[in-house]
Amino acid sequence: MDSLISIITVNYNGKKWLKKLFDSLLCQTYKNFEIIFVDNGSVDDSVEFIKNNYKDDRIKIIKSDKNLGFARGNNLGFKSSRGEYILLLNNDTWIGNHFIEKIYNYLLINNLDVVAPREADYNGLSLPYSDNRTIDILGHPFFLKNKIRKIFYLQGFCLIFNRNLYKLTGGLDNNFFMYCEETDWFWRLNLLNKKFGLNKNVCVNHAGSGSTGKGLKYNIFLWRNQNTLQMLMKNYQWFNLLWVLPLYILQNIFEIIFFLIILKPKFSYSYIEGWIFNIKNIRKILEKRRLVQRDRKIRDSEIIKKMYWGPGKLKHLFDYIKK
Repeated sequence: MDSLISIITVNYNGKKWLKKLFDSLLCQTYKNFEIIFVDNGSVDDSVEFIKNNYKDDRIKIIKSDKNLGFARGNNLGFKSSRGEYILLLNNDTWIGNHFIEKIYNYLLINNLDVVAPREADYNGLSLPYSDNRTIDILGHPFFLKNKIRKIFYLQGFCLIFNRNLYKLTGGLDNNFFMYCEETDWFWRLNLLNKKFGLNKNVCVNHAGSGSTGKGLKYNIFLWRNQNTLQMLMKNYQWFNLLWVLPLYILQNIFEIIFFLIILKPKFSYSYIEGWIFNIKNIRKILEKRRLVQRDRKIRDSEIIKKMYWGPGKLKHLFDYIKK
């Protein structure tokens, strides 16, 4: 018998996306699933929309009084799930009728721990280079265009995995409100020598930034500055932190100066707030670091081979200027 799959989707004021998402889920050829809809304190009647328009018994609504963020929202959904397999799926997505069947079978046939699909834009156009995701040595996400290298992480907008794996790794870190949470989780999966891959034969249509909105935003900078630093502190071996952390702080200082020059002091202050956040949470971070380092099976020398050795942010800036 096909295993029960728990589909967890976290929503914050995303009512405009929900019809297309739920219509696509309820048309799947694979039928043995439940939908865990976690609402993060929305004020746009998202919950009422689901209750009034979808009476399917497979749908379970979990309503939070406040915005818990992406990681904590998914973890709340996970606690209420029953499936042997978990499918995390963003609210600003929709999928084809055979999607669950295909990605589930791909996971089993290839004996992988985690699988993600290709990404397409919301209108169905395929996006390039989605199978070459890595980070630079300072934790900045990076695309390796036209280069063959082992994938460091998969995008968190859609992931399927066994629930026991999530329990083993502790899942997404609740201390990450938004951004970098899947990168941190995959870093830990790498340390445990887990196997993951991209199913290029199926895609998820994804709008992107469905809850936060696109563009240059202060909160996005703040969350990334908070989360990247704690990710580095948790996952690197101690002797690598001796050179990684000074480089990271130095890069932050250059970026602070840059935003001051272009008259965006609030963005500059977000870096300092990121440092303060990590200082305030240092005991919690160090305890998580202890567990990560205790359980790891792979040394940093193997992990670093999957990273981009260069200033990822600087290369992104040059690419942006070229465009």
